[in-house]
Amino acid sequence: MITTPIGKFTGITWEAQCQLAFKLKHGADGYQHIPASPGDFGIEGYTKHTGYAFQCYCPERQYHQDELYEKQRDKINDDLNKLRDYSVQLQKILGGTKIKNWCFVTPEINRNKLHSYSQTKQTEVRAWNLSHLDENFTVLLHDHEFYIQEFNLLRTSEGLPPCLGSPNESLPKVNATPEPFDENLVRKCRLRMPGRNEKHIDGLVTLTKNWFLDHDTYFQSLYDRSPPTYVHVARIVNAFEQDVQEWRFTSDATPEQLTELVKTRLMDYLVTDRNLNIDKSTANEVVRRTISRWLAICELDFNE
Repeated sequence: MITTPIGKFTGITWEAQCQLAFKLKHGADGYQHIPASPGDFGIEGYTKHTGYAFQCYCPERQYHQDELYEKQRDKINDDLNKLRDYSVQLQKILGGTKIKNWCFVTPEINRNKLHSYSQTKQTEVRAWNLSHLDENFTVLLHDHEFYIQEFNLLRTSEGLPPCLGSPNESLPKVNATPEPFDENLVRKCRLRMPGRNEKHIDGLVTLTKNWFLDHDTYFQSLYDRSPPTYVHVARIVNAFEQDVQEWRFTSDATPEQLTELVKTRLMDYLVTDRNLNIDKSTANEVVRRTISRWLAICELDFNE
């Protein structure tokens, strides 16, 4: 199962959701579902009147971008080859319809070289001169946003809120700030630990500074591993930051109490969000670096 901007899917549930979306979007074009029985012939549906064919693919898990590209590339190659290998069966299914556009439908596309590969494969398929393929046969890559309207109709019919697709969410880079973060961290650690000896305060300063300096590297790594997860985390953190800015003026809590409140609330938002599937360990890694950044650049400050 993977987490996408429109929900969590397995290969089976992704295809099932896509089939419903295809019927909504292309019903008037004579959409026909092709069950994978007795065999998979490289298409899972087509439109009789417009010559569109569809093949769905959902990764088994959250792959690194390079690995995801390889999985998607191999899937495209295998299924396009089936158009040739099962040409006799497909001609019987399609009747007089010729496939003009073959659409590869997957939750997300994260490598532009997948487009380059699809064009290379498109040229190869055209050269086969198959009778059930149009002479201008085209390979198209579709991510979830091509069907966001249909997916949202299905979600609202189930009583779920609509999704907005992949928002342009990102986390600010800590290294771009001119703030004197060393002084901020020392001052705030002292306020969090009044009356404690210098050794303990220095230890907290060092830990907080290390988490702060690792902020950009950690979140870049998160983005590389799973852009959807990064987008959801950024959405939650950016929205929650507004509350943090307000609490710095309104809270009567001590600096340590306020810091712990922010940690607890942010952790709760991350692990309970319905569109984000991360465990407490990962959420804690996010919280440590985010709180450290807020302390360093004064998004989280205390009334002295």
